[in-house]
Amino acid sequence: MANEPPTDIQVELTVPLDHPCYTGHFPGNPVVPGVLLLELVIHALGRGAPQTVISSKFHRVLKPGESFALFWNSSGDKSTFRCTRGAELLAEGSLEFGAP
Repeated sequence: MANEPPTDIQVELTVPLDHPCYTGHFPGNPVVPGVLLLELVIHALGRGAPQTVISSKFHRVLKPGESFALFWNSSGDKSTFRCTRGAELLAEGSLEFGAP
């Protein structure tokens, strides 16, 4: 797998409207927690749970029901991702998959 060329992939995702975490994050003005956004990214990658979150940075707030574009590049055991809404960078990071 390490010799496979990197692949850039894009998918459009929508944050769920009714996740239980919104009750406490924040009442009356819910925002998507970074851990939920990361969960959506990991699910979209379809590689199972990562062994390591190498890095993650959350730049902008997402609200329940909003859509965003997910771009990722996978090479061997590593995947890098960025989440955007139009020209706005929402989040970015790097994950490592493989046997623990």
